[in-house]
Amino acid sequence: MPETAKLRIVGRCVELDAGLAQTLVARGIGEIAVDADLVRVRGEFVVPGGTVAIRCRELSAEEALIDVCGRAPPLAWSAPRADAGQAGQDGAAGADGGVIRIVCERLLSVPRLLACGSPGGDSQGGGNGLQPTTPRARDGAFNKAKDGGPFGGRVLKKFGLSYFLSVAYGEHGHDGGRGGDGLPPGRPGCGGDGGGVDVSSGAPSPTPFEACADAGAPGECGSAGKGAKGGTGGLGGLNRLYRYQWFKKTFDLPMNSGNAEVAWARKSYGLAPHAASGRAGPAGSDSDVGLTAHAGAPGVVRCRSMEAADLATAFDAGFLRQVHDWAEQALDCAQVEAAQEIARWGVSLLDAGAAPADSMSLRRSLEQLLSQIRPSGHPRSSTDAVAGES
Repeated sequence: MPETAKLRIVGRCVELDAGLAQTLVARGIGEIAVDADLVRVRGEFVVPGGTVAIRCRELSAEEALIDVCGRAPPLAWSAPRADAGQAGQDGAAGADGGVIRIVCERLLSVPRLLACGSPGGDSQGGGNGLQPTTPRARDGAFNKAKDGGPFGGRVLKKFGLSYFLSVAYGEHGHDGGRGGDGLPPGRPGCGGDGGGVDVSSGAPSPTPFEACADAGAPGECGSAGKGAKGGTGGLGGLNRLYRYQWFKKTFDLPMNSGNAEVAWARKSYGLAPHAASGRAGPAGSDSDVGLTAHAGAPGVVRCRSMEAADLATAFDAGFLRQVHDWAEQALDCAQVEAAQEIARWGVSLLDAGAAPADSMSLRRSLEQLLSQIRPSGHPRSSTDAVAGES
């Protein structure tokens, strides 16, 4: 199984949509981490069995879905029933659901979050029993050293040693063989385990959550194979009429021919055209095997608001350096209020205990950035800075 590729997306504003998800999945990327100030989810962001981890200040959704449910398994067989005489193939196991982790300060609106296991695959039905074949009986064959052929016969009429009219019987028809027993179906696939949904926010969500990490259902068992009918009784071999004169065969015809002498012999001596037929064989037994599989284990869904100190532990020094950069970008774009809000959020995370090892340097850079903004909400100019120093 190929290793899943990982991708980290970092930006001030990040939008997750169906097109992006399809591109990432097509490239084999199944683990996606998003670090942003604002994250917007639009439409269906589907990463089968993957991991989507989001850290941000604000998260919003527009009729959106984040789906990391396990991918449904392909059919392991091409026909609903195996060939005659073959057991059914097993169904594929369902895939486990992935993981969704969201940590943010505010949830403006929440996408639907799905991390269910996929159902197990159905198994193939067992093949029906094989139909037996009945060997063909051999026709009568005259042997001049005997009265008839290998299956018996008799002399019907003779004159000394110069003339013989004889019948050589055909082989009795063989009895039909027993029909083949039906074969068992394959074992259905077990359902995949549910994944995990974990959402933590600093403030309660204004809208209710719709999240699911259910277990995948087991697959259905294919039907058991039926026993085949018994083989038909074989038709007896043809009886044959022979004439022998002076040790030379001068006449050899089957008893079902329209020859006048054959018709006379059949009537005169009560001869049948064929030896006795065989009996039909018994039918095979139907398979009574029915196999079951189990559902996967349910996953875990946890959505909660957290105290500031608990929430802060999710944001490390690397993330807070990005917070400074995002605030700086906003200020460069004259988005002063946004810059203030971003920088103040960074300071509040530090106040709550985020990145303790780098707290002093991070706080200094954020407060320095805030100092560049006038109380009225405008960036300070160089003149303002000189006036402030005097």
